Amino acid sequence: MSPSKNPWLKLLSVFLVVSAVCLIFAGAEESGAKKPSGVYGFYLDNDLFAGTDRGYTNGLKFVWVSPGLNGRPADFRLPGWLDFLSRKLCLARAPGSRRFVSAFLGQNIFTPNDIERFDLIVWDRPYAGIAYAGLGFHRIGRFSMETVELDIGVIGPLSLAGDIQKIHHKFFGFAPPNGWAHQLKNEPVLGIAYDHKWKPWQGEKLGGFGSDLVLHGGGELSNAITRANTGVEMRIGWNVPNDFGTSRIQPGSDSSSLVEEKDGRLSGQGRFSLQAFFALEGHAVLRDIFLDGNSFRKSHRVDKNPFTADIVLGLAFHSKRFKLSYGFVYQTKQFKTQTRNPVFGSWQIALGLFD
Repeated sequence: MSPSKNPWLKLLSVFLVVSAVCLIFAGAEESGAKKPSGVYGFYLDNDLFAGTDRGYTNGLKFVWVSPGLNGRPADFRLPGWLDFLSRKLCLARAPGSRRFVSAFLGQNIFTPNDIERFDLIVWDRPYAGIAYAGLGFHRIGRFSMETVELDIGVIGPLSLAGDIQKIHHKFFGFAPPNGWAHQLKNEPVLGIAYDHKWKPWQGEKLGGFGSDLVLHGGGELSNAITRANTGVEMRIGWNVPNDFGTSRIQPGSDSSSLVEEKDGRLSGQGRFSLQAFFALEGHAVLRDIFLDGNSFRKSHRVDKNPFTADIVLGLAFHSKRFKLSYGFVYQTKQFKTQTRNPVFGSWQIALGLFD
């Protein structure tokens, strides 16, 4: 069958090519006196991997996570203001905790079910997109991790979400999205997010086989989304890493999966690991601009559900400085008139590189 009849094969092949390139770099021998420059991560959320094209239809995020900042040599220094924020923003001060910072850039796209219609579908969610950037500040102890995240962005035509989706659909042979004339209007976004993760239980290892449990709680405050959340993740497999779970694109926690307790991916000494994970997360939503509409201008809106939940089932693979994971995400309905539950696939690549 031709690629145009199976367009998801194109998207999957592009992702696998990127993964293969990262794996080649991860396996390359290092020479000379080189110093770690951090972990680079790429996230891709897309409902195509779940066989749909609706709701939260695409998310891209690029993340850089610094090496540990405790006791770094003089040739690795953050700008003074950034180092000050990394010391002051996180509240945890556990003995032996280590500091990290991260920087990220991303875009999310939301559409109604029937993207081929030109008219406004009043009962379905608005067309909307956001482009954003920000900084994360992390403190990691033996059994806990704290993250404070600051972000800035824009919603509306300036996010280029409509243009990107049209190009994407044309390239992969999808149906054209015809309703972007009804998208949310331009609005700047400022936000802060907090997340605290901890591991209350780590199963006894039998050879290389083990398991653990990761809990988290926190929330975000912005004119885009204001909500509280809590969740649990169970992992089981071979050489389960000493990090804090496999997260997807969401404020306050997604950078955590790029950092290992002993910097295995930075040093190139990370062990081979393969594990399955199951996660359950709940949200109490006060505001969601992608459903509630623009803050100060008239726009399309629907009545959101104030309490929602996500279920994630997936696999994660680590080798030396390389990580690849995939999760299938099932969500409860986000708004009152939603006819089908949102589902999508979430991929992540992480690679520790050297200067």
